[in-house]
Amino acid sequence: MNGLLFLAPALVLALAMLVRRYPGEGRIVALAARRRPAAPRRSPTWVLAAVATRAPWALVPRGSALLACALATRPPPAALPS
Repeated sequence: MNGLLFLAPALVLALAMLVRRYPGEGRIVALAARRRPAAPRRSPTWVLAAVATRAPWALVPRGSALLACALATRPPPAALPS
């Protein structure tokens, strides 16, 4: 009996979806109808300047690449000259 009480919310939602009555559907449609189309956004100039002036040493390994470099038995191959 305790298991059925635990599953009751999921069963109610599944039953509602089987009869094609989606909870909150009317509210979502009303919000979508009320919303006006968004104007195209431009990036602030300070963001563009920060991206353009990024330091060359900012390309250090991070996350799993950092772990892989630390555990590697040999260093990664050098970049090919172009």
